[in-house]
Amino acid sequence: MTSPAPDGAAGPAAHWGVTLYVVCGPGGAGKGTIVAELVARDPSLLLSRSWTTRPRRVGEPAEAYTFVTPDEFDARIASGGFLEWADFFEYRYGTPMPPPDLDRDLVLEIDVQGAVSVRDRDPAALVIMVLPPSRDEQERRMRRRGDPDAEVARRLAKADEELPVGYRMADLIVVNRDISSTVSEIAAFVGRTRSRR
Repeated sequence: MTSPAPDGAAGPAAHWGVTLYVVCGPGGAGKGTIVAELVARDPSLLLSRSWTTRPRRVGEPAEAYTFVTPDEFDARIASGGFLEWADFFEYRYGTPMPPPDLDRDLVLEIDVQGAVSVRDRDPAALVIMVLPPSRDEQERRMRRRGDPDAEVARRLAKADEELPVGYRMADLIVVNRDISSTVSEIAAFVGRTRSRR
């Protein structure tokens, strides 16, 4: 289930005057590493830190997400504090509503269903879909970060469902064979789209 934030708030293009760059893709694509490097290279980009009710993985940085309790997440929903949120298996993930005084373009790192919700809210949002180089490599990356077997299987099945949607929606599709090259390709896309504004 994916839900936009309540209250019918204006979409980002109309309200914030900045561009949303939505980096989406299946688990194991390398989205987190990519967006961290992208934002480090370009100080005019700001990364939106997603909220989640899942616990931190072993070795996962504390700043990877805003880790909250289910009650804290529910309170944020009730206050209209999410641009989008979703139930993903037994946990919830949400993108905080951007502040109204943003002076930098915003990068969202979310799954494909979240990207659909953001695009519904803001048709001008630019969607970048990141793919792993192969299914074997995707599975290897998930296991390397500590996902248990059942979680890997569920995420692979979810990817099979979401990829056709992502292909239709994406403004840019990148296969993440090498982090540096992938980040450079996305940075070039950001530069091109800014030059057209």
